Amino acid sequence: MACGSWSYEDKATIIIYSMETGKIEYRADNVFPGGVTDLKFLPNSGLVSVGNTYSRCNLKVFSPFLELVQTLADHNCCAFCIIVSPGGHHIVSGDGDGEVMIWSDDDDDVSGEGGKWARVQVLDDHSHVICALCFSPDGKQLATGSKDKSVKVYSFNDGNGNAILAHTLEGHTNYIWHLSFSPDSTTLCSGSWDKSVKFWNPADGSLVKSIDQAHSNRINCVSYSPNGRVLVSAGYDTTMKIWDAETFELKHTMEQEYNTNQLTITADSNFIVSANEDHTVRITPCREYHLTCLNDILNLLLHIVYKWEFVSFPTHTDNASGYAHTIRLLGECVHNGGYNVASEILSFLSPAHLPVQITPTRWKSKTNKYNSM
Repeated sequence: MACGSWSYEDKATIIIYSMETGKIEYRADNVFPGGVTDLKFLPNSGLVSVGNTYSRCNLKVFSPFLELVQTLADHNCCAFCIIVSPGGHHIVSGDGDGEVMIWSDDDDDVSGEGGKWARVQVLDDHSHVICALCFSPDGKQLATGSKDKSVKVYSFNDGNGNAILAHTLEGHTNYIWHLSFSPDSTTLCSGSWDKSVKFWNPADGSLVKSIDQAHSNRINCVSYSPNGRVLVSAGYDTTMKIWDAETFELKHTMEQEYNTNQLTITADSNFIVSANEDHTVRITPCREYHLTCLNDILNLLLHIVYKWEFVSFPTHTDNASGYAHTIRLLGECVHNGGYNVASEILSFLSPAHLPVQITPTRWKSKTNKYNSM
């Protein structure tokens, strides 16, 4: 597993790091004289980046080893953002003139050399700079956000790359800076410089929920977790916030020394990868905090599921955070090499969901009577 980053000040250097070791795997220097403004991974682990060459804007496609494969130079103005379709066959780029360009690959060109990507459509429905682009996970919708304070939702055909405008979402009072679809493609979240986070129904264009003061300063990015349970936002107030994706309630605020410019959440929903103003890429655990103490219900459930042989309940003591107790699980929840129903329930009731600490230790069952729990 690898993550990519770039440096604007260091003449647009692109670096690929190993997620396992944190060490640099590949590096490309002087990619764009005017700086890199965005980059995305391709399905083959290659990269596509967009940047400024002063005279015009280019897209550059790289191999997984950061070897230049192709340059696309159709934008006349600096492009700020790019996105790759879920199927991997289309790249969408947005520029300072308010134009959105859609590029398709050539399935017959296996090598990726010599004009693999070609422009197939230009969208000019915005009147100002394109700041945000987002595909729905099912690949059927494309959303664009702009400095004109609007969001456009398009029906998208992943076969030919054709996009048709379906809805214009209005309500923000400042730039739309970031967009994120829920994993089931039924909700679109927008983060704006007006400090608000808004949730929309992309099917009919209606506003579902608006958190008007989500941050105390402009919002730089929003991102759904792949499991759909939380949404993470980052503002220019040196905080990252975790929101419940269903109730829209604030779960946790992470205070930071520096602002986060971009973030994403790993595929397992366990970590936030953020690019920060202090020129660092940070990996932060993403826990789904719960602010309500459910001691009595949890105790009863664990008693029913695990009996008393495998769970000990220490003396309850209130602490500053309001959590009433710590539960120590004596057992690995493994019966004859497989997980039973009890372990599945407890997995759901892990610290990612409830304010408890579960510390597993190995145990040996004296009989097989617990295998059928």
